[in-house]
Amino acid sequence: MARRKAQTLSRASPIPSLKEHLVNGGRVERAGDVLRLTIPPTTRAAYTDAQLDDYEHALPRRFANRPPQRLRLHARFSHPAGALKGTAGFGFWNHPFTRDGAVLEPPCNVWFFYSSPESDIQIAPGAPGHGFKAASLRTPLPSVERQGASGGLARAMMAAGNLALRLPGVSALAMAAARLVVRAREALLDLDMTEWHCYELDWLPDVAVFRVDGAEVLRAPSPRGPLGFVAWVDNYRAVAARDGQYAFAYVDVPEAQWLELEVEN
Repeated sequence: MARRKAQTLSRASPIPSLKEHLVNGGRVERAGDVLRLTIPPTTRAAYTDAQLDDYEHALPRRFANRPPQRLRLHARFSHPAGALKGTAGFGFWNHPFTRDGAVLEPPCNVWFFYSSPESDIQIAPGAPGHGFKAASLRTPLPSVERQGASGGLARAMMAAGNLALRLPGVSALAMAAARLVVRAREALLDLDMTEWHCYELDWLPDVAVFRVDGAEVLRAPSPRGPLGFVAWVDNYRAVAARDGQYAFAYVDVPEAQWLELEVEN
C-alpha cells in the first residue's frame, strides 16, 4: 500500500505535544512526515520501550483526554503478527499498572493493541489471548486518585486484589470476578501489519467506533476518561488467563523492531 497522508484530530481539543519515553535503548526518529519508534535487540532480562505519550509518568498520573475524540493515522510495523515480539499499539489508556504488573487503579483503554504469542490476555469474551486487536475496556469504578472520601476503601480493595492475583487457588476466582466487572470488547484484526493501513478511532461518550481502511471493525462501550494518549513498541509479555494465571514479564527480541506512524506537519 502506498504511503498516504495521515492526521491526528480531536473534536474537543488538540492532543497535547507528545513526549518521548525511552527505556534501555529505545529511540524515536523522524523522517519527513514519518515517526519511527524502534527498540533494539534485547533479552527478557530487561524492559525495553520506545514510546510517545502526553502524560507524566510520576504518580499520581494525570490525563488530559476525554471524549469526544477522533484519532486518525496511518501506521505499519516492522514484523507481521506472531513475529513481532512484546506489545505495541496506539490509542488512549489510563496506565493503570506498575512495571511488574501491580494494579494501581481499575484499567480503562480504547486503542489498537498488539501482543505477541508469549502473552495470554483473556479479558473479552470469545477473544484470543494475543494478536493485533481493536479493543475497548471500561471498568465502571472511580479512579483511586479522584474519588475523595472513598479513596481509602478503594485502595484497600486494590491491595486485596493484587494479593489475590498472586495466591494459588484464589487468582482464578479473582480473575473471574474482574471479568464480571469490566466491560471489555475486542476484535482481532486480520491484516498484514507490515503494510500501511489507515486506523481510525471515534471515542465518544458512550461508544467507541474503530475503523481500518474505512471499514468498521469494532463498535464497543467506551471509557469516560480522562485517559492519556500513547503509541509504543516494547518487549512486554502479559498473562491474565482464564485459569487464573497472572504475570507480567519481558521477552527476548532477537532483532530490532519498530512501529512507524505517518503524521501531518
